[in-house]
Amino acid sequence: MTGAAAEARGLEVLLRPGLASDVPELERFLSTFASDGTLLPRSREDLMRHVGGFIVATRYGRLVACGALHPTATGLGEIRTLAVDSRWRGAGIGGSLAEALLHEARRRGIRRVFCLTRRVAFFERHGFKVAARERFPQKIWNDCRLCPRLSRCDETAMERAL
Repeated sequence: MTGAAAEARGLEVLLRPGLASDVPELERFLSTFASDGTLLPRSREDLMRHVGGFIVATRYGRLVACGALHPTATGLGEIRTLAVDSRWRGAGIGGSLAEALLHEARRRGIRRVFCLTRRVAFFERHGFKVAARERFPQKIWNDCRLCPRLSRCDETAMERAL
C-alpha cells in the first residue's frame, strides 16, 4: 500500500503504511485511548517494533486514525489498535481502515483475522462473527494478561475468514 484515499464520505483522508517517523505522534494519539481504557497502553519501543503493521489515516498531514495488523505465530492475523479521533468518528474513516487492514491481511496470505472489541456492530459490518475467546490463547497470554480489566473483561472476540 503506497497511499490511498479513504472512502470516507468525501473527506480528504490519506491511508498509508505507518513509518518510524510516525511513532511519536502515534504514541501521543494512542495515549488518549489508553488513558480511558479503550486501548491497552503501547510503549514507544513496542510501537517502533510494530509500526510496519500500522496503517495511518491522515488529513492534511495530521494523524486522525490508525489501525494495525499483527500476524500471530499460529498463522492468524489480529486487527488491533483501531482508533479514530473523536472529532472524525462517523465519517467512515474507521471502516476504510478496517477494509485496508483486511486487504493487507489477504495480500500477506493471512486466511483468518480476529479482534477483541467493544464495537461488535462495527466489526459485524465488516464480516466478522463473534467467536469464543478461548480460540485465541496466544492473544490472551501475550496481551490480555497485562490488562487491568482481565478479570472483568468486557471485550468480545470476533473473527473473519478471508
